[in-house]
Amino acid sequence: MHQRQVRDLPAILLTLLITLLPAPVLAWHETGHRKTATIAWEQLTVDEQDRIAIIIRAHPRFREDFADLLPHNVDAAAADSWYFTQAAVWPDHIQDLGDDVRAEYHRSRWHYINVPVYLEETDRERLAGRLDHNMVLEFTPPLRQNLNVIQALQGNLGVWHDATATDADKAVALCWILHLTGDLHQPLHTVALFSSAYFPRGDRGGNEIPVAWDARTRNLHSVWDGLPTDMRTFDASAATHARLGAERVADAKIDNWLWRHAGLARDHVYTKALRVDLLRGLRESELRELELDNNYLTNARSIAQQQVVLAGYRLAALLQAR
Repeated sequence: MHQRQVRDLPAILLTLLITLLPAPVLAWHETGHRKTATIAWEQLTVDEQDRIAIIIRAHPRFREDFADLLPHNVDAAAADSWYFTQAAVWPDHIQDLGDDVRAEYHRSRWHYINVPVYLEETDRERLAGRLDHNMVLEFTPPLRQNLNVIQALQGNLGVWHDATATDADKAVALCWILHLTGDLHQPLHTVALFSSAYFPRGDRGGNEIPVAWDARTRNLHSVWDGLPTDMRTFDASAATHARLGAERVADAKIDNWLWRHAGLARDHVYTKALRVDLLRGLRESELRELELDNNYLTNARSIAQQQVVLAGYRLAALLQAR
């Protein structure tokens, strides 16, 4: 892994570009979210699928955001499965709708939590007591904007399992459960990189770290979001099956997922080599884009595939839990 100075762009312009790149509210892009939902759908019984199909049709925006968008090549027999995968991407879809829809349904902070990863070990002490991110892991009603991904997932699961909730409310909650479970399995939705000198408020889950990718300047978060896109298979490995068999999925397990996925980010996203290269460039006062070598990318794709599959199986269990 090494750096190269970005050509053709003055440093101040590149800084602006990276700042304006999407905030960490997308995970795995559409491909990964839909695949996670497909895996979950396949684990449900026919009765469970039928019940979910009824609930989705009660969604307040079913016509505009589901029925009207059903692809022409999806026949009636496959429509319910497609609506389920559409529910998984709906929380991202609504970001592009009108102000009224966004005000009612968009929840930007629900998509992530910022467990701290430190650029240098000395940053831990220097930033002690100065981090103001929401790290509370318990949900207390009501559902509201400033929840993190753990709290929001717990809150929406509460709606889903509430016998008194309307199908319309359950349909909206289902969208968030599908989406946030996927988000939680993207390592960069669980952490942020902190540096007292360079990222005192965090790097927004990799959004502020420029990376050379497909002949373009992107950011580290976007690279990880795009990893499932070119995968041909999402089959569960033996290790994945073993992990699933060893755990009893319940709401309390969500916290364990968080710490494991934050560990993945520390070890496999913000690798030692990446942090060394990044720090070198920062100290030279030049904003440089990182180049990720083949070993990094091969390992990253393997992790991404594992995480998408795990999310699918775990998602089905969350929906089935009583």
